[in-house]
Amino acid sequence: MGKFKAVCYVACLILFMALIGGLLAQPAAFAMSKDAVSTSSFVPSQAASTEEQIKLDSKYPTISSYAGSSFSYDVDLSYSGGKEPRTFDLGVTVPQGFTASIAPGYGEGGEIRAIRLDPTKNYPDTIKVTVRPAYAYLVPEPGEYSVTVEASSGTIKGSIQLKAVVTAQYNLSLDPATGRFNTDATAGSDNYFTIKVTNTGTADLNNIVFSSDIRGMPSGWSVTFKPEKIDLLKIGDTREAEVNIKPSPKTIAGDYIISISAEPDAKIAFASMEMRTTVLTPTIWGWVGVGIVVLVIMGLAVMFMRLGRR
Repeated sequence: MGKFKAVCYVACLILFMALIGGLLAQPAAFAMSKDAVSTSSFVPSQAASTEEQIKLDSKYPTISSYAGSSFSYDVDLSYSGGKEPRTFDLGVTVPQGFTASIAPGYGEGGEIRAIRLDPTKNYPDTIKVTVRPAYAYLVPEPGEYSVTVEASSGTIKGSIQLKAVVTAQYNLSLDPATGRFNTDATAGSDNYFTIKVTNTGTADLNNIVFSSDIRGMPSGWSVTFKPEKIDLLKIGDTREAEVNIKPSPKTIAGDYIISISAEPDAKIAFASMEMRTTVLTPTIWGWVGVGIVVLVIMGLAVMFMRLGRR
């Protein structure tokens, strides 16, 4: 019986020791696994922080403007991982028909080709990249164009993609075909002259209509156009229209200003010109005036003859 009790005591002691050992082993294992995860995640980030790199960024990487205008971008450069300042060469790749220049971001001077960056600075350096048409007469077609800005120093390189969105420019010009902005008109008669309208924009124009306005709004005038409307005017094309000015028969002789305009139905472009119109009296009234003068002279002659005989 005593031996049986001794065996029970030993078994209970072993079971108790095993239970205590299991409870202690779990926190220890958890702590070891946590330390292992923390150590493994720390090492790569520490290695990455020591790698030299340059980053380019822009707050406004996409700019939209009319064809023929320029596009300006502020680009931030950040150099990290180095121990001393380093000089980076700068370059811009633009589509055919464009040219680009790089200047300091804060108006410090003219065009630059390289920049010296300090890795210990906690803020980026800024450059201004300007993209414009290569020639004034070469207007790019509407669309999206990619611009690449690069910075490199040895094996350390970085770049950023920018975008220039060229939108159509709608323009018209209106001029007299003869180049003279004055004409003569006879009151009560048809008086013709020719104007020309040109599409000087970067997109076709549809349904261009003509209109007129006479300064002082004299009554009884009419101004008509032939054709009354131009259905389609392509880029760079010129069309002519005949203008008929017919002043009222009662119009007093003198100079009048007529404003002529051209505008598409969509009202996306507008052109106007002023024509000084000198109104003359009809020829018949001129002869009537001459006749009246002749009659007056003849009457005076008769009166002098009769007075002379007395």
